[in-house]
Amino acid sequence: MNIRKRAREQSEVETGALADILFFLMMFFLMISTLASPDAIKLLLPESSSAEQTATKENIRLTVDENDNYFVDDNPVQADQLEAYLAEQAKAKNSETVVLRISKDRTVQELAKIYDVVAKLNLALVMATEKQ
Repeated sequence: MNIRKRAREQSEVETGALADILFFLMMFFLMISTLASPDAIKLLLPESSSAEQTATKENIRLTVDENDNYFVDDNPVQADQLEAYLAEQAKAKNSETVVLRISKDRTVQELAKIYDVVAKLNLALVMATEKQ
C-alpha cells in the first residue's frame, strides 16, 4: 500500500498592491514636508565652507533681517528691548545658546552690538550660515 502525502499548496502574498500603497505614502510625506517651512523669515545667510547643522535642541533663534528688524523665535522685538527679551527667553527655555541668523548685508558693527548683548547675558552665540 503506497500512501503518499498530499502536496501542500504554497501560499503566496501578492505584493503588487503593497508597492502602490508605499509609493503613495512616500509621495504624501514628500509633498507635506515641502509645505512645512522651518524658517518663516527669509534671509540670505552668509556662506561658509565649514557650515554644520546645529543641534535641534531648544536654542534661542535670533534673526536680524535686511531692514534691521529683530525676531526672537519668529516674534518681533524692538532693538532696545532685545536684552530683556533674550534674558526672559533664556530663562524660559533653560537655554544657553543663541543661534544668530543675520542677513549677509548687515555690518560688522551690527554683529558686534548683538554679540555685546548676548555676552552680557553669559549666553553662547552661534552664527547660522549656508554651506557654499
